[in-house]
Amino acid sequence: MERSLRAARVATFVYFILNGTLVGMWVVQIPAVEERVGISHATLGGLLVLLGLGAFVGMQVAGRLADRFGTRAVVPATGVLCAATLVLPGLARDPWTLAGALLVFGFGNGCLDVSMNAHAVHVEKAYDRPVMSAFHATFSVGGVVAALVGAGAASTGLSPAATLGAVGAVGVVTALVSARGLLPSA
Repeated sequence: MERSLRAARVATFVYFILNGTLVGMWVVQIPAVEERVGISHATLGGLLVLLGLGAFVGMQVAGRLADRFGTRAVVPATGVLCAATLVLPGLARDPWTLAGALLVFGFGNGCLDVSMNAHAVHVEKAYDRPVMSAFHATFSVGGVVAALVGAGAASTGLSPAATLGAVGAVGVVTALVSARGLLPSA
């Protein structure tokens, strides 16, 4: 198997793990953010709709961008966007800033989700055998990473902003470094 194709598969695994980790870190921090902002479960439930709305819009935008510029350019950019916006819910001080943070983080997540899946389709086609389920499984690996890191951070008393900011910063670097492995033609 060609070395660049293996590198593309590894890079795609990394983006799926990254996305799972970013989403999982937000989930781990929900109780702390909810308490900090001073909202009820019902209010949080309503605000979470904005996360989905942002993701929906992001998916539409990223699909068009991937068609126009290729996934090799869009995947790292959306990985950086999603990672950079992870800190926003941790910085929220009231329901309005949390609403905006969830909308923006959802947008970044939707962008990354669509672009990395589009790239995964190119990798699977180049492999000429099914590999998509392995990519989706690594999203769950990211969730496990988030649970472990989030629990460790919470046990040391780190704030949601510090935890989400640190993981987001690592995510930005990961998204940029992993770009080298993506398929040149995708």
